Amino acid sequence: MLCLPPGGGSARIYQNWGEPLGAEIDVVAVELPGRGDRGMERPIADMAELIDGVLPELDGLDELPLVVFGHSMGAVVAWELCRTLRATRGWLPEGLVVAAAAAPASLHAPNWRSDTSDEGLLQLITRAEGLPADAPPDPLFLEYILPILRADLMVVNDFRPQPLPALRCDLRVYLGADDPLAGEEEAAGWLAEVEGTTRISTFPGGHFFPRDNATPMLTRLRRDILDCTGLTKEVSAPWHPDRSPRTSIDYSSDV
Repeated sequence: MLCLPPGGGSARIYQNWGEPLGAEIDVVAVELPGRGDRGMERPIADMAELIDGVLPELDGLDELPLVVFGHSMGAVVAWELCRTLRATRGWLPEGLVVAAAAAPASLHAPNWRSDTSDEGLLQLITRAEGLPADAPPDPLFLEYILPILRADLMVVNDFRPQPLPALRCDLRVYLGADDPLAGEEEAAGWLAEVEGTTRISTFPGGHFFPRDNATPMLTRLRRDILDCTGLTKEVSAPWHPDRSPRTSIDYSSDV
């Protein structure tokens, strides 16, 4: 499973997903420029440039069943990545899983689109409950995160998808029951973007339910990955700490 982070997020948010997803599923999380191990690089604010950087991460993965997962902004990037793979390589992953994200047709809806000024970004962070509510934001943290979040939002705000046929893969849409940014109305449009099987699942929590309440979502995600890929649901062997890690976080500099 290839994972793309939410706006302002890092690949590290996926580092503990390997064990609950099970032995059959390898988690490969893409580290985008400007964060994590690539914190000294310039954040990318253009969708096409971002996709060009992610494509090398899929070299060699076409030999394996693949599901692409994206959270929030990462869901939109995941969708465009799948479309680009089809156009440039004639290849599609078996499944696309989008979490806490408005459908491409709703990217400019008022409650999804955000102002990229410092004030607008702070309002977005507050509305999405991205920071603890019981303490004021740390100025040094804001100095670090705001340029990254601004670039990520520009990726979505300035994105104008080309009209292309629907993807021929399975789709799973995950919603947070209390998400103020992506509700059922914004998410329903995802169903028109594929010709495979679809399912919408709602989980407790807000916009960051994959982070704050991961257990029920990961249980569902495991079943959905196995369904999309046709893999057996029988676990070959229980996980044990002495086994090699099943989660590989990619911090390479050529993304």
